[in-house]
Amino acid sequence: MSIHVDEDLFPAVETLTAEQRRGAACVWCEATPQPGIDDVDLGARHATRTGPAWFPRGCRRCCYGRDDQ
Repeated sequence: MSIHVDEDLFPAVETLTAEQRRGAACVWCEATPQPGIDDVDLGARHATRTGPAWFPRGCRRCCYGRDDQ
């Protein structure tokens, strides 16, 4: 599943771990979601002059407030 989230709702990209930037960990809680099972694709962010591309993902709890969706 993929949803688009406004940049303003993410933590600052420079504060994220490498795992969070590449989509291997939730951008908010650092949990490791299982791809295709309990992860939420938050939309790839394109590279800019000041930073590389990154691929945020979230866990269901952070994105929807619950685990059983």
